Parts: sequence; structure tokens; C-alpha cells
Amino acid sequence: METLETLIDGVRSACAAFPDGRRGEVTYFMADIGLSAFSLFFMQSEFFLSYQRGLEEGRKTSNCRSLFGMTAIPTDNHIRAMLDPVPPSHLQAAFDGVLETLRRRGGLAPFQRLGGRVLIALDGTEYFCSQKLGCLCRAVTNQAIGAPANC
Repeated sequence: METLETLIDGVRSACAAFPDGRRGEVTYFMADIGLSAFSLFFMQSEFFLSYQRGLEEGRKTSNCRSLFGMTAIPTDNHIRAMLDPVPPSHLQAAFDGVLETLRRRGGLAPFQRLGGRVLIALDGTEYFCSQKLGCLCRAVTNQAIGAPANC
């Protein structure tokens, strides 16, 4: 559990440093907003946050609070409005830290192939492809429709 807490702390720190143009008193901290988005992928449930809000109302606690250390659960629309302008590069340091922690503690060993290279399939590799945009490495996949797409 210590490794998981360390990894979530790294994501929390990155989210807390996201640019925030709001002025005055705020209802949700950027860390809570970022961790809310992260929790959807972590728990792999698009209904996770609404269920957690129900737990908060009924039981005065939630997995968002106990597992992710969040103080409040923003709405989906608020998450989108606050995170859409944040460049993905703001998460690079957290991503690098997660990889280093996993490497140091042996968490990547089961995924090593082909001379120690790490093979990781990320969620959404087929759902979030574009016919127009490409990454710097120009990774190309052939979709079921037969057209190449850049992911």
C-alpha cells in the first residue's frame, strides 16, 4: 500500500501545481480536481464520482476521501472546465516519478520484454486516435476500418 500512496501523492502534487486562474475563495482545490479526473481512470468507472458524491451525502465519507485524500468532489463539468486548459506536460514529472518508483521497487519487471524494454498498453489506445494528429514518434496503427491512424 505504501507504493500506491507514494504514486498517488506524486499525482496529487502535480495536480496541485496546475495553473489556476481563479481569484478569491474557491470551492475545490486543483489537487482535488485533478485527482477526481485521475480517479475515473484508476477505478475504471465513468460513474465513480457520482457514486462517491452519494456516499459523501449519506455516510459523510467516500473512497475519494479515504483512497485519494480528496477534500471535496467536484462535478464532471467543473473538472472539464478546469482541466481542459492544462497542458499535458504538467503531468510529465509525475509520470516520470511513477515510472522511477515502479522501476526502483520492481513493479515494471513483469512487463519487461525484448532486452529489458517495458511494454505498457495504455487505456484508450484505440478509442482516442486521430486521423489528423500524430505524436512525435509517428506511431501508426491500422484500425479495423483499414485506415491508418496516428495515436
